[in-house]
Amino acid sequence: MGETRVDLLHLLEDLRDAYPGSIEETILTEILANALDSGATEIAFESDPTQRSLTTVDNGSGMRRRELARYHDIAASTKARGQGIGFAGVGIKLGLLVCEEVVTETRRGKSHVATSWRLASRHRAPWKWVPPPGLAPERGTAVRLKVHNALSPLLDPGFLEAAVRRHFQPLLDPTFNEFLAAHYPAGVAIRVNGRRLEKQLWTAPLEGLLEIRLMRKRKPSAFGYLIREDVPLPEDLRTRDQHLRQSHSQRVGLVGADAFRAGARGRLDRGAGVGGFPDAQ
Repeated sequence: MGETRVDLLHLLEDLRDAYPGSIEETILTEILANALDSGATEIAFESDPTQRSLTTVDNGSGMRRRELARYHDIAASTKARGQGIGFAGVGIKLGLLVCEEVVTETRRGKSHVATSWRLASRHRAPWKWVPPPGLAPERGTAVRLKVHNALSPLLDPGFLEAAVRRHFQPLLDPTFNEFLAAHYPAGVAIRVNGRRLEKQLWTAPLEGLLEIRLMRKRKPSAFGYLIREDVPLPEDLRTRDQHLRQSHSQRVGLVGADAFRAGARGRLDRGAGVGGFPDAQ
């Protein structure tokens, strides 16, 4: 009887390519999304370039020992389908591609456990129980990524803040305070290297509030706003560049053809004999 084997490295690379942004941005946003799903109200990122490490600590619900063990399985999640905003811990799994070690510590009730995880080969990603390093608070989860590349964006506080603001902008915009109060009654505080990311009001030349209600419900299921700016969207820039390249190649082709025809006419004009062949000089 045969057995199905999984090329783990190839699978993780396929998962990475399914996201539009960089792998570092995907890892960061998935970690933050999973922290929010756990009910965290405090989420802290601490980068240490000297140790090539990024540590994330939240005060969410944490995990029990059995849940932490399952967390290392691909496509395994304790979440019900359709609930939460994280994608089954994919961010941590993608971390194996850029990290030499992923340490996860979690506390929930009397359970306080930690694991060390790494990608050993194309087909193996072993993990083991380790003594808790003391990163997690009284309740919650801490993840420490030790990256291969000392110049990784994950070690740059500026990159961390920009990525968080780009992907979780409503959490950091006072316009959404009233709507998000139902989901996060205590609010959410996000810190990068000890500095809290303050809320900033989004400013745009033209904007319009938007509420989405499902069926006949009075309470909106989603809230946001449409904005209009003079700056073109990235996809518009890509389309414009493609058109410019195509137009340029067509012009080059036409110029080349015109030059060829002009050269041919010149040769014939200089003296075409019987049968169209030039007279001998």
